[in-house]
Amino acid sequence: MPKLSGSRNKNLSIALYIAGLAVVSLFLYGTLFTRTYKAAEEDVIISDQPSGGDSQNSSDDPGSITYKTYSKSDKEPVTVLLDAGHGGLDGGNVAGDVLEKDINLAITKKIAQYLEEFNPNIKVEMTRTTDDAPWFQDEETDLNYRLDKQKETGAEYTFSIHANAYEDPSVEGTLFIVNPTDSTMKDLVSKIEENMEAVGWDGNYTIADNRILQLVTMSDIHSTLIELGYMTNPTDLERLTNPEEQDKIAKAIAAAISDYIENNPDAPKYEKPSEESSASSSGSSQSTDPNAQPAQDPNAPASESSAADPNTPAPDPNAAASQPETPAQPENQATPVQ
Repeated sequence: MPKLSGSRNKNLSIALYIAGLAVVSLFLYGTLFTRTYKAAEEDVIISDQPSGGDSQNSSDDPGSITYKTYSKSDKEPVTVLLDAGHGGLDGGNVAGDVLEKDINLAITKKIAQYLEEFNPNIKVEMTRTTDDAPWFQDEETDLNYRLDKQKETGAEYTFSIHANAYEDPSVEGTLFIVNPTDSTMKDLVSKIEENMEAVGWDGNYTIADNRILQLVTMSDIHSTLIELGYMTNPTDLERLTNPEEQDKIAKAIAAAISDYIENNPDAPKYEKPSEESSASSSGSSQSTDPNAQPAQDPNAPASESSAADPNTPAPDPNAAASQPETPAQPENQATPVQ
């Protein structure tokens, strides 16, 4: 009997030992392995970038906007002309000691930098890279120079960057001026608007297609003049002059241009409408600008009732004619004073 009892104790000890090993194994599996699996799972980034995108960088607010970097393709690059409004003797709008020409140049140079960083399939050209504008003699020579740069560079798209002004300091927001028949540019500036909102550049956004501005109206390519904000509005002015905000908005604009061009390789070239169809478009076009004015003769003298910014030392060379003054509307968007 004693021998039998010892045998049973031995078997019981072995069973308990095996059970202990099983418990330890389950514990290790449930902790170390599971943690490793979760860590690996959390490191996975699901990219929503289209085919052709190599990498993505998250913005300061993950999920608000995605910046995509593309690979070099075998196709001819698309040329984009960036125009920093005003320059040289023409300071543009003024707010205290801040000149519009300086804001325009700072932001435009950043847009160029990010475009080159994001997309090697885009060739970036600029009308000016410094404050110098030696071609400037008067409004006509200035506009002709900028239009000639479109042809000289072989650009397919041009973006003219400006800052707005109005007598009512409560008026704020961003204004995109495009040609009424340019559906491609309308789509592209809508993408720019989305990106601007995504990075927190809140405000009113208006796409106006019934303004006569020579740099846009007389262009043979997809063109837009972007009034990024109002220097006469404190909130807009703070963002326009803040280097971090300048960088944020430039990056958002560049990403929109880059993504649109990359995703629309077969976008049709802009075809300037004939005089007959242009007149028809001016009469029937519905602009989203609540204060948009009827198209005017760019050679007509400025109206005596035109709104004037007392701080503006020189007229906007990109405005072919002054717009009649209109009071600010409920949507807080108004006719720009160039």
